[in-house]
Amino acid sequence: MIRRWLGGLVGLMCLAPIGYTVSIVAATPEEMIRRPFTCPDESKTEARDFQVLTVRKWSEGMVALYRGTCSDHRSLVRSSKDQKPQPMLSYRVAKRNGMEWNLVSSGSYFTQPSKTKNTKQLIEYGVSRTKTKDKQRYTVFYGEILEPTVAAVEVTFNNGKVLRDRGVDGMLLLVAPGATGICDVRALGVDNQILQRDELIPINTTAVNNTCQPISGQL
Repeated sequence: MIRRWLGGLVGLMCLAPIGYTVSIVAATPEEMIRRPFTCPDESKTEARDFQVLTVRKWSEGMVALYRGTCSDHRSLVRSSKDQKPQPMLSYRVAKRNGMEWNLVSSGSYFTQPSKTKNTKQLIEYGVSRTKTKDKQRYTVFYGEILEPTVAAVEVTFNNGKVLRDRGVDGMLLLVAPGATGICDVRALGVDNQILQRDELIPINTTAVNNTCQPISGQL
């Protein structure tokens, strides 16, 4: 059984910000899902090359995953004129409220171009921990499968829930209500063998609903 495989993942996770809430209300989920996402720190700037990658159902509504390009203002480039748009993945969680659909959470991260990766990655992903106005907490896991050897990705959340995504269209998208973090992520092959396993440390390790155990204690 393969232990943690981090490689370029550590840097990626640093680029995965906590989800943010934007006030969007629509009559249908399609109206909300098809609306381009805005770039981080630029509420009036829409992402370029906007694409809807996949749309899934979750227990209280719909969740969608997008691709686009935005300027990375956190980069070390001195002049804004030298900044080139960087590819991003973004998600949007929509919840039905009576006759309306409300955006309850969204988030994004800059993906890593293949030429900048020092090691071969099987999957790439981001994690957002969110809390709605009614104080409901949940965690969103989103990303993509990079190698065809990966048949599914299994995620253990810190409330004990285990969810699996078979990567429809190569994309990963899971919503876990009640979770505030992730225990570990496992990339699985066709025979359920573990090809990659990442142990993640939840933000609140003392939370009552934290069921995470170290990998060393599970093998």
